[in-house]
This record gives sequence, C-alpha cells and structure tokens, in this order.
Amino acid sequence: MLIFKSLSSKNYRFFFTGQAFSNLGNMMKQVAVGWLVYRITGSALLLGLVSFSREIAAFLFSTVAGVLADRYNKHRLLMICQSIIALNATILALLTIFDSINFELILGLELLFGIVSGLEMPSRHAFVNDLVEDKNNLTSAIALNSSLFNTARIFGPALAGILIPLIGEGFCFLIYALASFSVVGFFAGIHYQPSAKKGPTKNFKNSFLEGAAYSISTKYIRFIILFVAGVTLLGVSYMVVLPVVAAEVFQGDAVIFGYMTSAVGVGSLIGAFFMGSKTNALGLDKLILLGTLVFALGLGVFSFSTLLWLSLLALVTTGLGRVVIFTGSNTLLQTIVPEEKRGRVLSFYIMLFMGSLSMGSFLIGLATDWIGAPLTLFCGSIGVLLMAVYYGKSLPLLRKRTYRAIKKSALLWERN
Repeated sequence: MLIFKSLSSKNYRFFFTGQAFSNLGNMMKQVAVGWLVYRITGSALLLGLVSFSREIAAFLFSTVAGVLADRYNKHRLLMICQSIIALNATILALLTIFDSINFELILGLELLFGIVSGLEMPSRHAFVNDLVEDKNNLTSAIALNSSLFNTARIFGPALAGILIPLIGEGFCFLIYALASFSVVGFFAGIHYQPSAKKGPTKNFKNSFLEGAAYSISTKYIRFIILFVAGVTLLGVSYMVVLPVVAAEVFQGDAVIFGYMTSAVGVGSLIGAFFMGSKTNALGLDKLILLGTLVFALGLGVFSFSTLLWLSLLALVTTGLGRVVIFTGSNTLLQTIVPEEKRGRVLSFYIMLFMGSLSMGSFLIGLATDWIGAPLTLFCGSIGVLLMAVYYGKSLPLLRKRTYRAIKKSALLWERN
C-alpha cells in the first residue's frame, strides 16, 4: 500500500517504531489523567484547566523550539526531550501509586509535560522530512505518522478503560513511563547527519523574527495556519469533555470514556489511510474543506445524541474529518516551505494550534459547567461549519498560490 512506502527508509523505521510506543502510552496516559482529575475533583472546569495548562505551556515554548529545530541537531533535541518526558511520567506514576497525588501536583506535572512537548514538536514534525530520502513519499510518511497516532488512539484508550478499574491510574502512568524510555532507545538507533547550514548564522532573536515575518507575510501560509487554529479553537477541543459526556449523558465509567476516545481513533485511522493514498500535495486544499464539513457534521450529531451507538458513529466521523484537516495542512506546509525555514514555520503552526487547543479546552470546560456539554458541543459544530464556509470562499485564491509553491518545491527536489 502507498501509505507504507516511507518505511523503505531505515532511519524512518526506527523513528516510526519509537513513535508507536510513545503514542500508545501517551493515549493511555491521557485517558488516565482525565479520569483521575474528574474522579478527584468532579469538575469539568478543572478538567479543562489541566488540559489548558498543558497546551498553553506547549504554545508558549513552541516558537522558541522552531528556532532550535532550524539551528541545532533535531535528533539530539528529540532524545533530550523524550528522556525528560519519561522521567515526568515516572514521577506521576509513583505519586499516584503511593496515593500521594492531588490536583495541584497533576497540574504541575502536566504543565512540565506541556513545556517539553512544545520544545520537541517542531523538531519531530520537521525531522520526518529529513528522514524520508524520497520526497515523493513525504505525504505517505506524514499520513503514516497520523495513522500511527490514531491507531494508538483506538487501542490506548480502550486499554486504559480496561486497565484503570483493574490496576488503577498509577500503573497506567507507569506503562507510559516505560514506553517513553523505549522511545529513547529506538531514537538512539537512528543514524542522522544534519545538512550543512548555508549562510551566516543569525542570532536567536533575528532567527525568530525572520521566521515570524515569513509566516505572517506569506499569505497562503498565514491562511493555512490561522484556519487550523480557528477550527481547533471552535471544535477540536471537544475531546476534553468526553469524560463528562460519558459520566453524565450515558451514566458510564472509564470503559465508556475509552470507547468514545477509541471511536475517534477509528475515524482518524480511516482518515489517515485515505490521506496516505495521496502521492503528492496537489488536491489537498479541496480535501481540507471536505474534512472540515465532515468534522462539523459529526460534532453536531454527537452534541444531541443520547444513543451510544449513534454517538460512537458520530465520533468516528469527527476523527475522520480532523485527520484530513491536520494531515492535509501539515503536508502542504512541509511541501511549500523552504528547508531553512521549515522548523520555524512549523513551530508557528504548532504554536497557534496548541494555543487554540489550550484556550478552547478552558472555554469548553467553562461553558460545559454553565450550559452543559450538549449545547456547548453544538455551538462548537456551528463554529466549525462557519469556518468551512470561510475556507470555501477563499479556496480559489489559495489554490492558485499553493499550487505555484508546490511546483517550485518539486523543481528544487529534482535538482537536489
């Protein structure tokens, strides 16, 4: 299958395997953290606050990380960050196992996790481009990463839903810690030689400002970044209130929560395999619009459904739509942005994504406490639908500019 073509690269296979362990453990951890916070506090607002703190930390540090990704060895940066994540998970696990955990400690550890995630994400995204020798396989590599993440979204939450009643949240965190240490081992097997930097090295401030100016002044890049941020703010943050829906709408427990998160993963996996069939970036702009409409529809149905099977089907649809949006946008950016600016542009993309996710998580938690989860989710679906209308009106101009940039990038790859 076309989606697996990128695995022909040995370095990418090591990267892929390490990410497989990391993603599975991380999905288990997220479900366990969400359930633990809601069990301790019983508050949707505090549940949103934890997610807000984690994402806002990633938001604040991601732009700095973009400069690091363009200036320093991405491989080394990832190794350091993954080691810190593993230690963080170990501390969280031990505190929970020995019943020494409280909301403030969870908040602090998730804040630290967000900081490190913000530092490593631009390098991780840009690193994929470095590891795939044949740039025609770039779309399949990004889609394969997405399929990997969303396979973990299927099995991780389901596994957490089974294990939490049996062994408790603490041992789920311990499993994640072991998975994170294994990532460091797999990344150590990657043989990576950074490309020689061209031109004089700018100081940190000038590098940051250059990346910011390029991201803001290039209209089609600015449009893609802001569109993804808007969809994330209005709709994608719905994940944070799934424990509330599971407990209050369906009178369920962590098992129902796990089913819901896994349903999102099923749809996301379908979307990833669909996107992985693309051999180049042409046509992705139309698919992003289609994905936005599908996501809005799924979220709208989920908001008023009181039938579990219908809600799970709607969540499958939201997962499909969001992967098409994010994989398409990520591939477009990686294709059209010059290598020497890629880390910084991706950092601004991630910064606005994480900032929107953190703000959206906080607002959706606050709104859910005020007006309930169903009405809050319905308002989010209307917001995403309006973003789709805005995108559709801008599509002709976007296509003209992105296609010109895609063709230019293809010529540069052929020369190299």
